[in-house]
Amino acid sequence: MLRSKVKITKTTIVKNLLLRAEPPFEDVVVIHCDGGYTKEYDDIGDNLEMLNEIPAPEDWEGIKKTLVVLDDLEFKGMNKQQKRCLDRLFGYVSTHKNISCILCSQDAFNVPPIVRRCTNLFILWRCPDLDAMSVCARKTGLKANNFNSIFNQLMLEPRDSLWIDMTAHTPYPMRKNGFQIINKQGASLRSDGVDTKKELEKEDIFETE
Repeated sequence: MLRSKVKITKTTIVKNLLLRAEPPFEDVVVIHCDGGYTKEYDDIGDNLEMLNEIPAPEDWEGIKKTLVVLDDLEFKGMNKQQKRCLDRLFGYVSTHKNISCILCSQDAFNVPPIVRRCTNLFILWRCPDLDAMSVCARKTGLKANNFNSIFNQLMLEPRDSLWIDMTAHTPYPMRKNGFQIINKQGASLRSDGVDTKKELEKEDIFETE
């Protein structure tokens, strides 16, 4: 799942993930709120299909390795049928029919719970709404203060992004811009092993390698 404000490089990252997939995706399906107008994906190639609605589970063949991109959809206004198709796309189709899903959104609160629960990679950019940032932290399993510290210490450019990889046994669960590993420095402890209140309140320090 990719979440950022407008005019940030979500589509560019989607294309980079597509190019670096091994083995490569054979088909790409983009479900867009205005598929007939947008030109963002025209350079992908002849294996691209643009849709305005999410197909039913039985409509996905599951034969070819397929990337499905959901871009700028309005989930709250979906009818019951489309909500069901969304639920089954992430809860069933993505795990049983040779399909990987990427969802791009400008608003973390707009993303349905089923999507967040089935997501194994979050890519997030700085948001001016600090409350929204804290919500993002909780939904990805990070403490809000650690989440904010990472952005304040490491994400200094507008296009810097935090990658939270929740894939089982991943060696690098947090990365900056996809490739720089993020580590947390050890917390300071008293020599007798007892943390003082002042030490416990210290801000964690994060670094990249």
